[in-house]
Amino acid sequence: MVAIIGILASLTYPSFNNYTQNQELKNSAKELLSNLKLAQQYTVTEQAKYSVAINLMSGSYSLIKKGDPDQTIQSFSLDEDVYFSSANGIQDSEAVFNPTGAVDYSGEVFLTHQQSERLVKVTIKPSGYVNWEYYEEEE
Repeated sequence: MVAIIGILASLTYPSFNNYTQNQELKNSAKELLSNLKLAQQYTVTEQAKYSVAINLMSGSYSLIKKGDPDQTIQSFSLDEDVYFSSANGIQDSEAVFNPTGAVDYSGEVFLTHQQSERLVKVTIKPSGYVNWEYYEEEE
C-alpha cells in the first residue's frame, strides 16, 4: 500500500509543481492588471493623473497619484518566484493614465517565473485597455 502511494506521489508531483508555478505567474499578472485598472479608474473618477510605476530590479510596483510632488498610494510586490523581465514602450517603466482613461505611452510588461521560465505579457494599449496572456518567445 505504501509503495502504491509512493508511486502515485512521484507521478503526480511534476504536474502539481507545474500547476503551482503557473498559478504563481498567473496570480501576479492578474494582480498587476487589477492595479492598472484601479489607476485608470481613479484617473477617470478624480480627473487627475494616476500611474503604476514598475521597479524592474526589485519585482515591485506602486500606484501613484501624479502631482507636485507625486504621492504613492500603495506599493505591491510580485510573488517571490516571479520577476519583471522587461517593460517596452511605456516611458520610464511607468504606465500613466490621463483623464480620458487612455495612457500617455502604451507598451508591454513581461513577467517571468524563475523556475519554469514561463512568460506572461501584460499589454497596455493607447486607449487604456489592458490585458494579459501567456507569451511564447519566437526562436
